[in-house]
Amino acid sequence: MSTISQRRALLMAAIIPAMLLAGCAAGGSGTQAMKGAASPATPTEDMMSPPEETPTETDATDTASPGAAEPRQAVEGFFNALKSGNLDQVAGAFADDAVVAVDGQATAEGTDAIRTLFQGKLNEMKQATHTIEEDRTLGTEDAVVTATSKQGQANLRELFLLSKDGEQWKISHYMNNQAG
Repeated sequence: MSTISQRRALLMAAIIPAMLLAGCAAGGSGTQAMKGAASPATPTEDMMSPPEETPTETDATDTASPGAAEPRQAVEGFFNALKSGNLDQVAGAFADDAVVAVDGQATAEGTDAIRTLFQGKLNEMKQATHTIEEDRTLGTEDAVVTATSKQGQANLRELFLLSKDGEQWKISHYMNNQAG
């Protein structure tokens, strides 16, 4: 396992259970946990150290490009690419080995599978509205961004894990599911 893969695995082991609990608690008794998410073993003490935080809340309407200089800009660029229907920009927002778990779809791993997944969903996603709820950098190489979206009648919760690729942020993991 490469160093980058190990770092991503540790990041996911620390972040996803906390995000799921926070999302479920915020959503009340009608909220469902993300399908297929499993709780890992207890995080190590190193993983429990407080991350460097940059939480903010705004609407994702800026014109940022995928792979931007900040995690929030990378996610905003992804949302803008969805709205414009630009499949190349959508796929370009992700790392080459990214994993995408979209509610009701098979998990997509890697650029080709991600491109295929979004190709079939672009028309319905063009009309969606997106709000970035929070973004946090975790050290200098990793970040987490949470968002909510409305697609037709569906209200979605979204979780993005990002990693640095040179000087740009790329989405390494993306998950969404319907809020209760």
